Amino acid sequence: MLWSDVGNPYARAISLGCYALAAALAVSEILILALALHPNVHPDYRAYYIDRTTTCLNRDTVGIYSLGQTVSFRSDGAKRASGMKVCGWSGPAADGTHSLGETSRLRLQIPPLRDGLKATLQMAAVVRPPQMTQRVIISVHGVSVHKVTLSGKQPMTVSFFIPHAAFSNASTFEMTFDYLDGIPPSKAASSIYKRSIKLVSFRLDAV
Repeated sequence: MLWSDVGNPYARAISLGCYALAAALAVSEILILALALHPNVHPDYRAYYIDRTTTCLNRDTVGIYSLGQTVSFRSDGAKRASGMKVCGWSGPAADGTHSLGETSRLRLQIPPLRDGLKATLQMAAVVRPPQMTQRVIISVHGVSVHKVTLSGKQPMTVSFFIPHAAFSNASTFEMTFDYLDGIPPSKAASSIYKRSIKLVSFRLDAV
């Protein structure tokens, strides 16, 4: 119906209302499309779900830890280790906690320190012929502190120094494990499910 044909003021008002409603619906659809293309979400959510730049979704957790304490990541230490595991880990098993994906993180609370730390970890490689070794890069708050190649199924003790500058400005202590040789459960599986290491135990000592 043409606007010029609307002689009745009530009909004209109804027609105007229909146009306004159609315009409002169109604007709503544009806004929904804009949000879908450019969602306003937390950077951690975006990296994991949208950009797929990480397989490790941040979790707001901080483990309670006392320096000099050895924490078991086997089944017997499940309760104590649970709060330290941010992301990139499966549940504990008899042979340790298996990594999941391309990155794993630990976060814990430590007292203020004036010097660095010595880390002592027990880890074993996840192997499947022909992949018989696992390369791991360990960093603390983005600072690379150690690189190791694990081989064989038996746990290996890895010790290294962490400079004070790597964590001096942080309110918590965060250690990241990046894996270069993860083994997917199948060729079609997502990289989120890659397996690389089994973490058996964790310890930090002041130096």
